[in-house]
Amino acid sequence: MNRIIALALVSAFASGSMLAQAKTKGKLVDRRDQAEGWYVLVHGQVTVDGKKADSFEMILYKDNVELGKLEGKNGRFELELDIDQFYTLRITKQGQQEKMLYFDTKLPPDLVKYPDYECYVNLQAPLADGTDPFYTDFPSAIVRYNEVMGGFYHSEHYLSHIQTRLAGVSSATF
Repeated sequence: MNRIIALALVSAFASGSMLAQAKTKGKLVDRRDQAEGWYVLVHGQVTVDGKKADSFEMILYKDNVELGKLEGKNGRFELELDIDQFYTLRITKQGQQEKMLYFDTKLPPDLVKYPDYECYVNLQAPLADGTDPFYTDFPSAIVRYNEVMGGFYHSEHYLSHIQTRLAGVSSATF
């Protein structure tokens, strides 16, 4: 279990990583079946009212099974998510509304080079009175590979819909 958490939730990466080299210096393989350990690298920034969150908690789930918890600091986090999997990331901070992000890490089978995903999460005050709490059980964003855009992106349509439903909560970031 600790090995899974260490692989999935990472705060710093070794500069000599083979996969990091594959993404930054060119292809080392022509097909994914030529190497093991393919993952999506997520660089995250968490803010509260536009300022770096000094501390927050993250809980990572894979297929709705909790993998582990990690305390975030200085408003930053990094994740290595295995490809062709489904993850949910809950980000919480006392006194703030929690955010959930859903990651679908499926990639086209021939793809061996793809950009990291940059993730910006703005935590907000608890919901205003009269706001329907039903929609707080849904992820704030759904992230998946977009072949047209050539990378991992959140669905703008979904994000807009959820923000509209949470009438008192609106932000340009999720």
